[in-house]
Amino acid sequence: MVVIIAELPPLRKIDNTDDYLGMVGSVVDYVTHINIPDSTFANPSANSILIGSLIRRKFNTEIIANVRVADHNRVGLTALIMGGLINGVRNYLLMRGDLGPGVTAVTDLTPTSAVEYLRSVKQLVGVRLGVSISSFNDDYIRDRLRVKPDFAMLQYTLSMDDLIRVATINRDFNVDIYPSLLVITNKSVKTISKILNTEVPVPQNPIDDAVERARKLLQYFPGFYISAPGDFNAIVETAKALRKYL
Repeated sequence: MVVIIAELPPLRKIDNTDDYLGMVGSVVDYVTHINIPDSTFANPSANSILIGSLIRRKFNTEIIANVRVADHNRVGLTALIMGGLINGVRNYLLMRGDLGPGVTAVTDLTPTSAVEYLRSVKQLVGVRLGVSISSFNDDYIRDRLRVKPDFAMLQYTLSMDDLIRVATINRDFNVDIYPSLLVITNKSVKTISKILNTEVPVPQNPIDDAVERARKLLQYFPGFYISAPGDFNAIVETAKALRKYL
């Protein structure tokens, strides 16, 4: 089965929870997983595991909760994931997390050591642990994959060379890896260009463009996550369009 993950925006205003759940409702029938960020760019948002638990109970869909290990020691991280498992959240993407001005990191764990540690915790039955791969350097990729996470998610890129490099290295590890499927629209292009540090053109038909790139990604990966920062409707329309092809 092809894994199609919809990336939600962070929930930063807790008075619009109904609208947030409405966003989930508009896409949940067209994807296999919902991915929930955790305080991106060190800007606090509602805890991904708690929000994931709410979504899981309402929609009975698979959740990927992003977790910043820089915010937790071993006890706190274990307790959070135990609570998530009780509420049906099985998938956790472990990342270091951005550090803003005045933010001090907890140094107990790195994403890879967190995978190794959490696998030793007997209470975490059924947990699936993933790592974020935020660089396309060969040694870095191998370091992330060597702990054999259950899955990995890649940072934004439009370079097939980068992606093929990851897929080639992964032959030694056989980890389920999910790259980004960027939907480039007039609303999302500014953020995508900023993250990629290059000017990205908007295609004439952004949805068709995304679907065509999705078909290429599936030659190397078992799925992908759909991202269009600032344009969630583009994620919904892409997910719907993909159903016709996959």
